[in-house]
Amino acid sequence: MSDRDEHEELYGLSGLGRSLGRTLATIVPLADRPAGAEPAPPPIELTLPPKPEFGDVSTPVALAAARLAGRSPRELAGELGAAWSAGPGAGICERFEVAGPGFLNLFLSDGWYRDATRHMLALGDDHGRDVLPAGRRQKVNVEFVSVNPTGPLHVGHARYASMGDALCRLFAFAGHEVTREFYVNDFGTQMVKFGQSLAARYAQRLGIDMAVPDDGYLGDYLLEVADRLIDEVGDRYRAAVAAAAPDATGVPVEVADELRSWGRDAILARFRDTLERLRVPFDVWTSEASLYAGGASHRGFAGEVGKALRELDADGELFDADAAVWLRTTDYGDDKDRVLIRQTGAPTYFLSDIAYHRDKMDRGFGHLIDIWGADHHGYVPRMKAMFTALPPHDPERLELIIGQMVNLLESGVARRMSKRRGDIVTVDDLIDAIGVDAVRFFMVARSHDSTLDLDLDLAVEQSSKNPVYYVQYAHARICSVLANLAREQGGETAPTHLGASFGEVAVGPYERNLARTLARFPLVVLEAVERRGPHRVHAYLGELAAEFHVFYRNCRVLTDDPEVAAFRTGLCVATRTTLAKGLELLGVSAPQSM
Repeated sequence: MSDRDEHEELYGLSGLGRSLGRTLATIVPLADRPAGAEPAPPPIELTLPPKPEFGDVSTPVALAAARLAGRSPRELAGELGAAWSAGPGAGICERFEVAGPGFLNLFLSDGWYRDATRHMLALGDDHGRDVLPAGRRQKVNVEFVSVNPTGPLHVGHARYASMGDALCRLFAFAGHEVTREFYVNDFGTQMVKFGQSLAARYAQRLGIDMAVPDDGYLGDYLLEVADRLIDEVGDRYRAAVAAAAPDATGVPVEVADELRSWGRDAILARFRDTLERLRVPFDVWTSEASLYAGGASHRGFAGEVGKALRELDADGELFDADAAVWLRTTDYGDDKDRVLIRQTGAPTYFLSDIAYHRDKMDRGFGHLIDIWGADHHGYVPRMKAMFTALPPHDPERLELIIGQMVNLLESGVARRMSKRRGDIVTVDDLIDAIGVDAVRFFMVARSHDSTLDLDLDLAVEQSSKNPVYYVQYAHARICSVLANLAREQGGETAPTHLGASFGEVAVGPYERNLARTLARFPLVVLEAVERRGPHRVHAYLGELAAEFHVFYRNCRVLTDDPEVAAFRTGLCVATRTTLAKGLELLGVSAPQSM
């Protein structure tokens, strides 16, 4: 890397970390240790100290690297600070301090803040893009929502949809090649019950006495589906359901299959409409039933299922016992072997999952992520075992994210939901009640492994207590400020690239805090990607909005000093851009007025 390139890289906090890492590598050279004997020096983690007297940025790297260097942490921190400030950091590092057991605190110059702001303005909408190192970028498949097409999407699905889509947006922005996939669970017992339930609702609409089976789907939404069915086919199935009445389970198989297929397509169409409202696109919709179709048969099954069974048999992973076919998952850490084909000859859901994941690997994905609901927690060990049994026998290629429940609070009281009883709040209901921006923002407010409480009253409140309103208001306020500045300066729009017009302007404490928070955005994106945490972007946007409000209260943007005005206007532009990008990554709009 040339001196010029390194200097340009220092404009961002991620660049500072990489520069410090290269300096650390000269102090703790890899060549001094036998290959594989010790890990490489750890990556540089930068934090923002809570008080200005502790510096502009701080790193604990000396605490982790001291043993490798054969020095005390404080000694290594001092050596790293001296080498970096005299080398790559010359001109931007005013001084450094070693604090506590070995923290290195760096005090950056006004010049660094000016150059960092210029750099962010020049990048514009690309600030934070491709932050993932090229060697770690992958072709990633993210499967999420994936629900039986037996009823409308409810608020739990809104969480998985919002989180999954936000992750995909973050992955793509950071540098991964991402495919969003919806796995349609349209095969098996639940679909049979759905078909019987629709048959009963169809019969009822035609005046025939037929009850929904006790273990069927009781929601009124099936009456709406039945109405649409009648609009399309009329009384085509009247005779068949009348002959079976009052028992829906007695409807002829061929009729039940047709009703099930028609109802599945109707529900899937509703899924697509709802997800479009929620701003959640999918690249691929894979049908579970399609996994059983086409190609040669093995152990009675064709399609991808037959291929998977053939491969597992060839590797000696299957065995027959008690008239069933089993997979030896205990060889790969599971607590018991798992049935793939029942005594009846019917496949288990696990067999479909094996075929489906094998197919995804065949499509060339380097990493697979499945986002599941809390009720799938016990399924993880067998899935990992299954994935280890499949070639190329790499369990790390599959990542399972288990989301937790959503509690919907109305006047402080939680609502309980059941899809089969029909007592549910749908995603469409939720969007109608609080708007898509609030749904998207609140649904990623917490880590996926924490229960989320969504307060409907707070979500519609137009005050600083409402986090989405607070962040959007900050963006709208900046748009208003910039529009006013443009009018006062005789133009239509404020400049977006102010460059050298900053000159050598002094940088005050409020400007420093805002610029430093802005410079942290790429690190937030990287952390959100690596830790699968869109909630980190959510939290960051709240911090950035708060930092801007403090800056604006204390720093007049339009002043008599043109360099000061240009610098502060530049900070406003950079903040507006970063807020808009962060909101976009969460699937939330950035209004220009509120």
